Amino acid sequence: MIPLEEQIKLIAFIKGRLSEQSARLFSLCISGSHLYGFTSGDSDVDIRGIFVRNTNKLLGLSRPKTTIRIEVGNYDIELHELSFILNKALSGNFTILEHIFADQIYTTTDFLKMKRLIPLTKKGLRDSYRGMSMHNYKKFIRTGKKNEVKKYLYVLRGLMAGVYVLDVKKIEPNIDKLTKHFKFPIVKTLIKLKRAGKEHDPIPKDLDTGKVEHLIQILLTRIDFAYMRSTLQEVATKDERDSIEQFLVDNRKSNMDT
Repeated sequence: MIPLEEQIKLIAFIKGRLSEQSARLFSLCISGSHLYGFTSGDSDVDIRGIFVRNTNKLLGLSRPKTTIRIEVGNYDIELHELSFILNKALSGNFTILEHIFADQIYTTTDFLKMKRLIPLTKKGLRDSYRGMSMHNYKKFIRTGKKNEVKKYLYVLRGLMAGVYVLDVKKIEPNIDKLTKHFKFPIVKTLIKLKRAGKEHDPIPKDLDTGKVEHLIQILLTRIDFAYMRSTLQEVATKDERDSIEQFLVDNRKSNMDT
């Protein structure tokens, strides 16, 4: 996806920018349409990652930013501080969990330790996947503001991924893999349109919009049913939260100047 030589340069660049802010790189992955599996010819490359502040910088009067954004070339880079990531992961935020469980282009031993501590909890996952999908549906599709292929795909991908993780107990952001699992021909058609550069076009007349709308309603019902029957735990246990907090404390100690 990104040539190895370019990856090395990009990682070195990000490390340099973080070093200027007394922080170090923890992990990096590719997100956006590349992670979701419906890139088109003009797609930018979204890079998401985690960084760790030098602990001494967290002890003073200032409150360093928990998010750092960098734009370079066709890369859109967004990095979050470790404590922000852990809190979001514990709440079941699907975006953060998709990034944690994605293939990494840069990783550390501490990241791998952290990943093993993160639980998948059904309430947060259902709420965040369903909430994102309905937000996009109500804001863009139902109002007709952006009643387009791309928005339908974001709604459908979110609902399918939500049902999938509740049933299979595995994060799966890629819409091709989700479509193979669910076998929805309509989604395959929309993916082809997106990849052909027609992402901002309305649903074509030869594809019945009513059927797409009906599929969304089916998936809304399925995600609620999947939540009720899922054997994933409701929320993180006290022991899991304590383990993650201890991991953060240990990490802070190792990043403190003495």
